[in-house]
Amino acid sequence: MSKLKVRNLELGKGKPKVCVPLVAKNFEELFSEALRISQLDCDVIEWRADYFMYAHDERFMKKAAYFVRYAIDDKPLIFTYRTLQEGGGQNIGLDDYIKLNRMMMDTGLVDVVDLELEMVLEKPSDIMVHAKEKNVKVLLSKHNHLLTPEKNQMYETIKDMYQLGGDISKLSVTPNSQQDVLNVLEISNKVKENHPEIPFVLISMGEMGQLSRMTGELYGSVLTYASNGKYLSAPGQLPISVVREGMEVIGYKRGSK
Repeated sequence: MSKLKVRNLELGKGKPKVCVPLVAKNFEELFSEALRISQLDCDVIEWRADYFMYAHDERFMKKAAYFVRYAIDDKPLIFTYRTLQEGGGQNIGLDDYIKLNRMMMDTGLVDVVDLELEMVLEKPSDIMVHAKEKNVKVLLSKHNHLLTPEKNQMYETIKDMYQLGGDISKLSVTPNSQQDVLNVLEISNKVKENHPEIPFVLISMGEMGQLSRMTGELYGSVLTYASNGKYLSAPGQLPISVVREGMEVIGYKRGSK
């Protein structure tokens, strides 16, 4: 499995790293939630800026980024503005989306930016190159809140994200049957076996797909997302303790302590 260094973490080494969302609508909530979440048993924090009321104000966003970095200290930070089309909290135009993400890269305060595949493809730009110049990792993502695509389509999407320059390829889908969940695990394993160079995250959302959030060590996902104790940023997220306990059981090897 490919390993990727993000601040003080090595993704792809051992169990998947646990990421929790930072969700806040104003500065007071942002700072208090960032402080609270920084004390949780998580490895990575994802700032969901699409829920922040000042997300479209560049001056306030720079200030907010400093607030978050100060509060969480040295924990790796993913910056995410999830669009409405993929389940986010606010609408944003394509040009503003690109501009916002470039600006956050420029702050030097975020370690990873989550860029939606469809937004990157819709308007070719130098944003991937800009991220590398700023030493910011890119998590290319795609979310399907209706269904689970065909197996080959999921497989090709993960590969496409990597070929486009994504440091991490993330695909989240919605199961409508247990077979859909099994298909996600099958493709996860296929990517792990055939393309160990690709750090990826493949998630089956919702209650039906919760198993996929705990099986990364077996099937290859380098990151998993858990609830922060107050908010879910996606359907089916489990408490951190449940995710960690599940990973311990699933990853247990005879003779291990």
